[in-house]
Amino acid sequence: MSGWIMSKLKRSEIREGAFLILYQTLFGTSPDEIDELNSEAFDMAKNEQTDELVRGVLEHDEEILGVISKYSKTRSVARIAKVNIVILKIAVYEMKYCEKIPNVVAINEAVELSKKYSLKSDSSFINGILNSYMKELEGNNGER
Repeated sequence: MSGWIMSKLKRSEIREGAFLILYQTLFGTSPDEIDELNSEAFDMAKNEQTDELVRGVLEHDEEILGVISKYSKTRSVARIAKVNIVILKIAVYEMKYCEKIPNVVAINEAVELSKKYSLKSDSSFINGILNSYMKELEGNNGER
């Protein structure tokens, strides 16, 4: 059976579904078009929480890119691989706007996504940016 798999998903499955959708948006496809294409061709896990995560990242895109730029000491945002940008966007969004998700969990899940979809060396890069951002957040709001 092809189409979206709509069910209760683990948070890691929600992130991965959002990652796949957000990655496709980088190439000019809207989330609605992606929904239509994926429902015809793929068995992909997705639910309302996936949609909420995608919407949240897209709504705060400029702000999130500013955070990534601030903490990326070795590369400009334009030089960061698109896969890594999407992984970082999801984690930064969760760290800033999803109070129920501890920062360390958002970071760990980003590193796990990077191990699956990116180069091995990029996991350390992603971890470094997110840990630096976590220190700022914890300095402002206390530990989460």
